[in-house]
Amino acid sequence: MNKKRTFSIGVLVAVLAGCASAPEPLEVSDVEVIEATVLAINADARLLVLQGPAGNAVALRVGPEVRNLPQVEVGDVLRVSYYTGFVFSMAEPGKAGADAEIAAGRAEQGGRPGAMVAVATRQTVEILSVASDGKAVSFRDADGLLQSIDVRREEGQAFARKLKTGDLVDIQYTEAIAITVESTESGN
Repeated sequence: MNKKRTFSIGVLVAVLAGCASAPEPLEVSDVEVIEATVLAINADARLLVLQGPAGNAVALRVGPEVRNLPQVEVGDVLRVSYYTGFVFSMAEPGKAGADAEIAAGRAEQGGRPGAMVAVATRQTVEILSVASDGKAVSFRDADGLLQSIDVRREEGQAFARKLKTGDLVDIQYTEAIAITVESTESGN
C-alpha cells in the first residue's frame, strides 16, 4: 500500500472516530409544583392570604395587571408550576453566539386568573478542561469569563466525558413559571 493511500485511510478513520465520539445533544429538565389554598381575600387592597403546603400563611399583594381577581374565592387553590430545562449540544465552528427570548401571557378577560412567563437564553461556550470522570467542566462563556461547574447528574457526566479542550458547546436554558387558580367547587 502506498503512503498516500495509507494517509487517506488514516484521516478517514480519525474523522469517523471523531464523529462517533461527539456527544449527542442532552436535554435535562425539572418541574416543581406548589399549591396554596386561598384563606382570605381583600379585593380593595388586592391582597390574598394563602396557606402553603407546609401550613404557613403568606400574604400576597397582586398588581393591577392580574385580571379577574373578583372571581377568586376563599378555598380556591393557587397552583404554581416552575419549569427549568437545559439543552447541551455541540456547536459548529463559526456559529458561536448568545441570545435570549421572553414569552408571557395572562388570562383572558372574564376567565379564571392565571399567568405564565418564560425566558429562554442560549450561549456558546468554549471548553477549557473536563475532569476524566466528567464531574467538573471549566469553560469560557460568551462574555469571555472563565467558569467551572460541578456536573451532578450521570447523563451530564456522560456528555462531559465526551468533550475535549477547544470544543464549542451551545447551552440553552429555559425557565418558566405558570400560575393557575382552580376552584374547589364541584364540576371544576
